Amino acid sequence: MKKKLLLLVTGLSSLALLAACSNQSNHLSSTNSSSSVEQSQSDSSESSSEEEKVDTSAYDDIISKYQTAVADNQTDSSINPLVVGYAHSQMNPASTVYTYRDLDGNGVDELVFAFKPGKVFQDYMITDIYTISKDDGQVIRLTEGQQLGMLGERMTLAYLKDKTFSYYGSAGATAGGGSGYHFNNDGQSLVKDDSDSGAEKADLSDWDWKDLDSASSNSSSKTSSEGKTSSSSLKADELKNGNYKSAVGTWKSSNGKSITITSDGQLDFWGHTYPIDKVTQNQYVSGIYSLTYVDSNPTGNTPIQLCPKGVSDGSDAGDNSKDRILATNGMPSEESYYYRVD
Repeated sequence: MKKKLLLLVTGLSSLALLAACSNQSNHLSSTNSSSSVEQSQSDSSESSSEEEKVDTSAYDDIISKYQTAVADNQTDSSINPLVVGYAHSQMNPASTVYTYRDLDGNGVDELVFAFKPGKVFQDYMITDIYTISKDDGQVIRLTEGQQLGMLGERMTLAYLKDKTFSYYGSAGATAGGGSGYHFNNDGQSLVKDDSDSGAEKADLSDWDWKDLDSASSNSSSKTSSEGKTSSSSLKADELKNGNYKSAVGTWKSSNGKSITITSDGQLDFWGHTYPIDKVTQNQYVSGIYSLTYVDSNPTGNTPIQLCPKGVSDGSDAGDNSKDRILATNGMPSEESYYYRVD
């Protein structure tokens, strides 16, 4: 009897052990299956995120506009004018860099411009931010308006680690004390807050900054102005009769400044546009023609002289073997001459 009882207990123990092993096996199988599903979902999410990435080539025109503005020392309301001013400052020069960075985490890399640390700025100083609409692929400037359109001097926009911004003036507080900005839901505008979030400032030094390379742009402008042959020439017989059509086009100096004469009678001179008045033969130098323009404040107007190739303008500081425009209020120098590039 004892023997039978022992066998029965042993059998029950074996059954319990088998059940436990079966349950553990089922649990492991379930866990592995769950892990596989989670991994699959993660891979799918990553793949989806990669597919939703927006092409940043739409920013190329903005970068080119900045490079041209710095090279020509002229700007407009669509970019931050301080970038041009500091690039050409003799006392406090500062160069500009740019990078691509998904600031709000929505899958769209923003285009961020900043002043590079140096003599004027100790840290990277954000000057402009652009984004791209997922709906139509259009570039949107996020930093525009009275407060955000002139960042980099008395107005500062600091990027914080929680993907928001702290905004403050020259006498304001840094992160934790100024007003703030955050991205709206679609990431296509910045919304102002009464105060910033108080989050820590992000370190911008490890962002992949690229030089705007204004020196290269200036060099390129100089090469173009000196080496490119014009497709048309200044026609003395037309100029003598008051017809300036042979001067229509863009002319550049060796230091990157430009003068543009349009067929509809406009003179774009150092970033300002004036109606052309008339063209007459210069009374002091034979073969040179003066182009006058209408200015609301004509006092001190810079003379614009059209000089056909082969004709000496008296100073000979320019290249007399080429058509050129002489524009200066003082003694002519090499930089006073403009050569046709378009």
